[in-house]
Amino acid sequence: MAEGPDPVVAELEQEVTCGICHDRYQEPKLLPCCHYYCKQCILTLSSRYQPNQPFPCPDCREPILLPDNNPDRLPTAFFINQMKALHSRMEKAHGKLETTCEMCSRGKAIAFCRQCVNFICNSCVDSHKHMRVFAGHAISTLDELKQGGVKELTFENPPPPKCEDHEELKKIFCFDCDKLICRDCIVIEHAGHNYEFVKKAAPATRKKLTEHLSPLKNLLPDLSTAVNQVKGTKQKIQVQKKLTERQVNAKFQKLHDILDRCKVRVLRESSALADSKMEKLTVQEKGLDLSLGTAQSLIDFVERTLENASDEELITMQEQVVSRIDAEVVKRGKEAANPDPVEKDDVGVEVFVCEDLKKLCENNVIVYAGKPIVKGDGIKTAEVDKCSKLTFYCCLKRGKPQVLLKTLSDDTSQQLHAVPVRGGVYSVEYTPRVRGRHHLLISVDDQPIPGSPFSVLIKIPPTKLDKPVRVIRGIKQPRYMAFNSSEELIVTDCESNVLVFDKKGDQIQSISKSKHGFGSISGVAVDKEDNVYVCDWIKQCVYKFNKKGDVLKKFGTKGRGPKELNWPQGIAVAGDQVFVCDQDNHRVQVLTTELEPVKQIGSNGAGNEHFNHPEDVAVDNEQMVYVTDYGNNRVQVLTMDGRFIRSIGKKGSEQGDLSRPYGVCVTGLVYVVEDGNKRVSVFTKDGQFVTSFGNGHITNQTFGVAVDSDGFMYMSMKGSVIIF
Repeated sequence: MAEGPDPVVAELEQEVTCGICHDRYQEPKLLPCCHYYCKQCILTLSSRYQPNQPFPCPDCREPILLPDNNPDRLPTAFFINQMKALHSRMEKAHGKLETTCEMCSRGKAIAFCRQCVNFICNSCVDSHKHMRVFAGHAISTLDELKQGGVKELTFENPPPPKCEDHEELKKIFCFDCDKLICRDCIVIEHAGHNYEFVKKAAPATRKKLTEHLSPLKNLLPDLSTAVNQVKGTKQKIQVQKKLTERQVNAKFQKLHDILDRCKVRVLRESSALADSKMEKLTVQEKGLDLSLGTAQSLIDFVERTLENASDEELITMQEQVVSRIDAEVVKRGKEAANPDPVEKDDVGVEVFVCEDLKKLCENNVIVYAGKPIVKGDGIKTAEVDKCSKLTFYCCLKRGKPQVLLKTLSDDTSQQLHAVPVRGGVYSVEYTPRVRGRHHLLISVDDQPIPGSPFSVLIKIPPTKLDKPVRVIRGIKQPRYMAFNSSEELIVTDCESNVLVFDKKGDQIQSISKSKHGFGSISGVAVDKEDNVYVCDWIKQCVYKFNKKGDVLKKFGTKGRGPKELNWPQGIAVAGDQVFVCDQDNHRVQVLTTELEPVKQIGSNGAGNEHFNHPEDVAVDNEQMVYVTDYGNNRVQVLTMDGRFIRSIGKKGSEQGDLSRPYGVCVTGLVYVVEDGNKRVSVFTKDGQFVTSFGNGHITNQTFGVAVDSDGFMYMSMKGSVIIF
């Protein structure tokens, strides 16, 4: 029976084959992403792009910028050349290559000398046995090599390279110049530099690489779980898609020609919705697969490097590899922390079979993603624009419904007419005239049906906001604002009081200066337990209260140290972290919710992650931190650990510019109070300008801005809070 291919030879064959040309590596070069290809293949790949333009790595798609458009500037993948030599020897040992004696070049090789690292013929075997110079050499037959595998053919790492200038071995690594040098180089070119013998420096390098590899390995289970979840969701959607098709066919079979057109439309929409979800999930799956593969590839590379590379090679490439590992941990950590599929397996079709088919069939078929939001006996909640006609369906077992619409924002009521559609089903139509939250009160024989009243939220884009809908008066120069879990408005004023208002604008609580001895308070924030945090810029501290107004914690004294503040202004709470704008220290202090210091973000300056008197801070639902950089006329967007993402705005007075930004609030959009331009500007999260309010009419006493869950914008002005 013929022997199959040796798995070790097959594995080595794959290792020494270039992923671009699919041939043996020729002058393998190491890219910054730690993947490697032939020098010529890299040059050919980069030539498809403009000079000094990055090209994507064929393996991980990481953008690669070739130094000076010259692949010779890339480091050589030394261990690949060693693997090529090892692979060649394995082929010879297994008889795949005709092998002549590598010592005398005359006879056919029958054995291998591990000390000479040569295949030798019968005559040279005899010489090894009888000549003193070969005493102690270990000789293996070709059959023994096959059985022993790679261990029989491995050889010691090559000696250090020689210095091109002094013909001395490069046994020393210069940390200042990041290169291998010889003893003579120390005296001449590298006098006074920081250096160490490679043998002493290599263990620390190996330990450093191993430590940096650990967090990347820890991400693999989460990335793998995310991939499996996406695949599972795709399978469920595929099954649900087929089930939906069968349901549609069954329902529309009775409608014949009248329903044919509607059936085609519904099938097309349901299929398009499922395909759209599948497409998004496929993109997510490919991205996660790529992340998983890239992380595993980098791990494999580092582990092979640690196992096979010489000390000189290892220490030469350590900075590049460590930088790559750290970048992967940051990039892939966010993907691993959010493993949920971007779409749900919830494709379905809702069909109402109506008596007047020609008129009502088309209007009563809804293809939806996610189960319809149904309360009671079938009333759907809705979130629509003002002036859009709404239609609701009420399913009753008996009687005719009486429907009363109550508009909460202006406290008005309107009787609506219910039209019978089919047995027990009534439609109710109305066009909302004002935005805000409405209630549909539905009753039968003067008895409310289960679930009544039903909530309807009418939102409109900020670009269509015109005049205020309500004003809360009687506040002495309101400053900053926040909402608690009950949607109660919390306001700080210039007299250092913390005031609480209900949804109607009535004051229900006051945490007074006289009770707690405040200096002058400004920023305010609320955590998930409804504890209140305020900044006191006179006493240079942060207070934490419970909902009753009792002081729980206090942090800070005047100064510039880690536990000190200098004119604290804005404050925000996200999870278990508190962000404080330490204005005159030109930084953002990060605390725990127990007001223990964690770190400081930023310092004085105009660059990224630098501030010039930061005024206010907000955190969105994606854990991005927005800081109004007052002196630099911008809003900086940072990660929770302080890494710069982007800037919003630039100095100027035109639409989309910013001038001395004060307060900031982030919902689906970014709302910024401008002290310089006397207005509130609205941007998308990626910095695109949307609209502005006030435009020169807002006073310099306008500090804060807030947006409630119903989409109403609250703005502090003089002695009032104005709601748009």
